Amino acid sequence: PILSRFDILCVVRDTVDAVEDERLAKFVVGSHIRNHPQTRLDREEGIAVDASEQTQLTDARNGVELIPQQLLRKYIMYARENIHPKLHQIPQEKIAKLFADMRRESMATGSVPITVRHVESIIRMSEAHAKMHLRTYVTEDDVNASIRAMLECFISTQKFSVMRQMRRNFSRFLSYKKDNNELLLFLLKQLVKEQVHYRQAQNQGVEMNTVVVAESDLMDKARQLNIQNMTQFYRSDHFLNNHFTYDLKRKQIVQALF
Repeated sequence: PILSRFDILCVVRDTVDAVEDERLAKFVVGSHIRNHPQTRLDREEGIAVDASEQTQLTDARNGVELIPQQLLRKYIMYARENIHPKLHQIPQEKIAKLFADMRRESMATGSVPITVRHVESIIRMSEAHAKMHLRTYVTEDDVNASIRAMLECFISTQKFSVMRQMRRNFSRFLSYKKDNNELLLFLLKQLVKEQVHYRQAQNQGVEMNTVVVAESDLMDKARQLNIQNMTQFYRSDHFLNNHFTYDLKRKQIVQALF
């Protein structure tokens, strides 16, 4: 009953990832440097500050330009005060059928019960998604995006066996406008983690500089999600910014560990 009162449930897992751990450590150190009283004093006095100590406006993982906080605050305030999307055009039958399917699935698998509150969550998130895009009406795209968000969060709270079955049954909703590169990166990191654990068990105390994953292993996992073309992923910023390289001759994926 308590969990059903939240629109979105996020499961936070502390997973070991050499690249992400290094990025997080650099972010924490950089944040302390930027907010140090001496650094602020240097800025006020016009003393040049090293570029590495300045606020980064680009995501180092994928090269996406970030929105300055002041502009983001103004955007959110404008959307909150001036945009009030109407619900005239929402696909009511799709929402009703999804609710019925989820109710049936939750009863069959013994997962967390589905209630009418989940329908209300979809409507609230659809309105929020439309408001974020400054739309006057809630469109089917807004509903699809909210359904995907709700399902992703709901399924992630289930037991592993239930999670797999629900992901398979609701795959058509979960794949809506999903960036396959992010999904493939997640699968690849899982394979890297398995290789690291295996090699550490074999060679205890030996430091590793690189991890090698067979391309066939990643392809097997990708086919289970109906992903066939890997070429774009190997060229993507997600792949390159995480220090992965693709060895076409050996059909291997190599990650450099630092």
